[in-house]
Amino acid sequence: MVETINPYDKAHELARAITDSEVYKRYVAAKSAVEQKPEYQEKILQIRNQQMIFNRAQMMGQEVDNDSVLELTQMFAKANQIEEIAEFFNAEGAFIQMFNDMMEIVQNAVEVGFK
Repeated sequence: MVETINPYDKAHELARAITDSEVYKRYVAAKSAVEQKPEYQEKILQIRNQQMIFNRAQMMGQEVDNDSVLELTQMFAKANQIEEIAEFFNAEGAFIQMFNDMMEIVQNAVEVGFK
């Protein structure tokens, strides 16, 4: 008799694997470190807001002026000189990459059945 795999059980297993991973733990620690300093949170928020404006303009097909690009680049470079912020951005990037990789694996597996 073939045992049926319960996808919900596997989803819980995946959730545990994610939260047990070094990538996740690093991100949580980095997030906690920047949350201890309101001025770091403010710098990150300013960068996020500038990125959002930049992304919105691109999605609407608007040309983004070079001054805006330069401003965002300078904000990011200046913030990355602070060790805790640099670690936060690096850890966040690694976590997002891991999460995106997992989503791609699931998506590719599911798409096979739709072809």
